[in-house]
Amino acid sequence: MMLNCLIIDDEPLARKHIENYVSRVPYLKLVGSVRNPMAGKTILNNEPVDLIFLDIKMPQMTGLDFIRDYSVFQQVILVTAFPEYAIEGFDVEATDYLMKPVTFERFFKAVEKARAMIAGPETMRTIKQQPDFLYIKHNQRYEKLLIADILFIESMLNYINIYTETGKYTIYASLKSAGEALPKDKFIRVHKSYLVSLSKIDTIGLHRLTIGKSKVPVSRGNKDELIKAALNAGISLGFN
Repeated sequence: MMLNCLIIDDEPLARKHIENYVSRVPYLKLVGSVRNPMAGKTILNNEPVDLIFLDIKMPQMTGLDFIRDYSVFQQVILVTAFPEYAIEGFDVEATDYLMKPVTFERFFKAVEKARAMIAGPETMRTIKQQPDFLYIKHNQRYEKLLIADILFIESMLNYINIYTETGKYTIYASLKSAGEALPKDKFIRVHKSYLVSLSKIDTIGLHRLTIGKSKVPVSRGNKDELIKAALNAGISLGFN
């Protein structure tokens, strides 16, 4: 399993040090190495990233604030020269905490820990004895999610967002695996990046549908199938 990784550190030599270590691990692929969190956020918005090597003390924004402010959900290995930040690192649920100068042995141990968390047991599954529930691996534990509460699912490269009546869950999974785990007669793919619950749809327009206050894009190739499925399900729809 190849892991895409990103380095965020304001020190050029520190970045080069971690870049060298990344190149020595066969299953790591470097997709970016930047000097500040803002540049890192740009990469996260455009590239699939599984693992972030993040400095803590940086001029414009600390690594800890970056995790909090941008709701970072990827595995994060903190890399710093300041041991006093260790406790805060645990508070933001960082995968591991490396002290500079970092040895390759310690680096590899942290990477293996992140790899186990990402690859670990399946992140989504159904239990035959309880067909109305979905079990998702969220915050390193399985949570029981009522399928009837799911509004729609959004793909985010290597991750998906599951939107429910009460909130959002971000997990490491594909939209395809989500579709395979959910009832085929209750959920439908309406776009390459969206899967929706038929019973939650309020209106269908030319290029999008609405579910409550959310607007979900509908691709031209999926629209006819969507309308047919909604009618077959006996759902009364208003067209906007």
